[in-house]
Amino acid sequence: MINRIIIDNFATIEHLSFDLTEGLNIITGETGAGKSVLVEAISTALGGRADISMVRTGTAKARIQIAGTLEGEDVIIVRELMASGKSISKLNGEMVTLAQLRKFCSTFVDIHGQYDNQVILDPQNHLEITDRYRHKELSGELDTLHDLYQQYSERKKSYNSLRSEEAEALRQQDFYRFESDYIRNLNLYDGEDDELKEQLELMKNSEKIYSAVNGAYDNLYEKDESVLSGLRKAIDGLQTIASLSEDFESFAQTLDENYYSIVDISDALRDMRSSLNYSDADIDRASERLSIIEDAKRKYRMSIPEIIAYGEELAGKLNIIDNFDAEIEQRRKDMDEAYARLEKQADRVSDLRKKNGEQLTRALTRELKDLAFANSEFAIHTTRLPEIGPNGYDAMEYMISTNPGEPLRPLSRIASGGEISRIMLAFKHIIGDNDSVETMIFDEIDTGISGKTALVVGKKMREISEHHQILCITHLPQIAAYGNSNFQIQKSLSEDSTHTDILRLDEDGKIHMLAGMISGDPDSTSALDAARELNASAAVNRVE
Repeated sequence: MINRIIIDNFATIEHLSFDLTEGLNIITGETGAGKSVLVEAISTALGGRADISMVRTGTAKARIQIAGTLEGEDVIIVRELMASGKSISKLNGEMVTLAQLRKFCSTFVDIHGQYDNQVILDPQNHLEITDRYRHKELSGELDTLHDLYQQYSERKKSYNSLRSEEAEALRQQDFYRFESDYIRNLNLYDGEDDELKEQLELMKNSEKIYSAVNGAYDNLYEKDESVLSGLRKAIDGLQTIASLSEDFESFAQTLDENYYSIVDISDALRDMRSSLNYSDADIDRASERLSIIEDAKRKYRMSIPEIIAYGEELAGKLNIIDNFDAEIEQRRKDMDEAYARLEKQADRVSDLRKKNGEQLTRALTRELKDLAFANSEFAIHTTRLPEIGPNGYDAMEYMISTNPGEPLRPLSRIASGGEISRIMLAFKHIIGDNDSVETMIFDEIDTGISGKTALVVGKKMREISEHHQILCITHLPQIAAYGNSNFQIQKSLSEDSTHTDILRLDEDGKIHMLAGMISGDPDSTSALDAARELNASAAVNRVE
């Protein structure tokens, strides 16, 4: 629920701060006092479209803050509109995108305005609205339906893609086969080009390498006065005096270890010398192989791994072409099996929807009777679409008769704004009881109604407020009388600016506010008497 709203530099509002309570919060005010500005500010904070023109003239930015709780956790929302054209959204101190803010607020607050009346009148929205009723019982089945539709769509796309590629693939068959044979005959392996380059570098410098390796081997081992020969004599000499000093013994051991390391190096040089005997034919073969590989890399503009992968792709295409009929049949079978699973789930969802629709019809009929539709009749007309979509194959349209003897007609044919507002309120009540949204905001819910009907709407809003926090902007005293907390928007003028303020009314202030709404004069004796009577009547209904 919303606990506090703070607005700075938004249109005519320089600074405004007020606390909401549980139950029904009513906001009233003279025409032009700023009620619509207040609603727009709240809507903006909750992720609505940012209108930069609403930044108060002469200020750098507008700032709207909403503090409250959701499922026991503190919530702080901040929206800033810069005069420069930028906007900033924060949720609990963290910067968030507008999409993230809107997603969060969809479970935090539900705002109802005139646009919502158009939503309920459009048959395109009736299926979604019906699914929201007792949604927890249907959501898992809908998720399964969506997943199965995705699987079917993918298999259908795969099948259609293969069918459309068939003629082109047959035309390309000779080309695919030539390229595939060429790449297969190359017999490439990853890194072969680098190995060949290294080998050729060795081959081209083989004489120089052989001379160095051979000289090193001779000096270490072959010559009469070789390194190993001299080292052996030094070791033997030190060993004769090793008993005289630990230093002599240590020197002898170190030299002995190095002696055998040099023996290993000499053996390796000998073996390398034997393998350095390259012929011109060896060099020619390596050069020719590298040239073939480089030609292929230039031809395809690919590396060796990419050429190998391309060859495998071509082989796969040829395999499909060679077995086209079998592949098409397999994909058709996969598509048909996916469709069968989808249709079965669509049947299940449709059956659940019909039961859901029957319960919704009964619940809404009861609500409409409470809202002065005593002889109304409501029904949901369900038809089957020619194709299954992500939401199944059902199409729904709401039908209503508001007068006895009249046939059911589409809800979109309802002409009276007052009837539409009451029907929307009925939907909000029964759908809201199945939603987790804790706070509802109603703007212009009283459009087109007055008198007794307004009293009925006020009482219904009071009932809804037993399970949800309600913030309602109204110009009707019959609705305002039901408020648990009442606020009055006031506008004042100075020499160069306009200011909008909000005042929380005590009981006496509420009576004078109602009197003003009844007669235009908050101090009229007869209006005050009527206001007290209206407030007392609403209080009795609140207790009931």
